[in-house]
Amino acid sequence: MGLREDLTAMRLEREAKRNPEWVRIMHKATDDLGDSGIRDRVLKPGSAAPQFALSNARGEMRDSREWLAKGPLVLCFYRGVW
Repeated sequence: MGLREDLTAMRLEREAKRNPEWVRIMHKATDDLGDSGIRDRVLKPGSAAPQFALSNARGEMRDSREWLAKGPLVLCFYRGVW
């Protein structure tokens, strides 16, 4: 089995343990997001990201230019509580 099949099996196993209405709502939200055209607007691998400023975990503002001056920049996004 490949990675895609493993992930699908894991998702189906977890969904089977959840409230079917919640699963329906999650799938609808995912479908709505896909239908919004967002996939056409995301950065592609290797694309340059726009300059930005964000607050760090301590609430301090950080500008992407300050980090890029030191070398390549990698961003990690963590999903919040749903």
